[in-house]
Amino acid sequence: MKTITRTKYLDRIIELNGTPDIKIITGIRRSGKSKLMQAYIEYLKSHFESINIIFIDYMDLAYEEIKEYHALHAYVEDHYQAGKTNYLFVDEVQMCPKFELAINSLYSKGKYDIYVTGSNAFLLSADLATLFTGRYIEIHVFPFSFQEYCSIMMVSAIKINFLMNTR
Repeated sequence: MKTITRTKYLDRIIELNGTPDIKIITGIRRSGKSKLMQAYIEYLKSHFESINIIFIDYMDLAYEEIKEYHALHAYVEDHYQAGKTNYLFVDEVQMCPKFELAINSLYSKGKYDIYVTGSNAFLLSADLATLFTGRYIEIHVFPFSFQEYCSIMMVSAIKINFLMNTR
């Protein structure tokens, strides 16, 4: 399956690189939050050398053991690399009860550029203000816009037309 780059959102996240706030990517289910995060990680890897990516995907059972906020904190601190820019990415953060305690603690150390994703159902804007006391920037991701949908469908139609005419 082809991944569609959401340039508008990716550019916004790139603009926020290195800002001291926690970057929170929210949106409804299946709107592309995780894919956006992965695209940003690929951008970082291709544009910067001295970086350390700490990535946690709570949808992956490999991270089941750190679905407790103390374990999350310890895992991140164990993977910190001095002398590098350390990026922390936590996908589906709401799956870790009391995650805000770990994230706020890591934030207060000033050692990480922090990005998290979560569904609107769990991370409502009013709740974010309480959880992170104003130390965050929210990037709200919507499903494809009509313009994005049309451009994807146009490309697909052109490909189908080309394939049919080359036979």
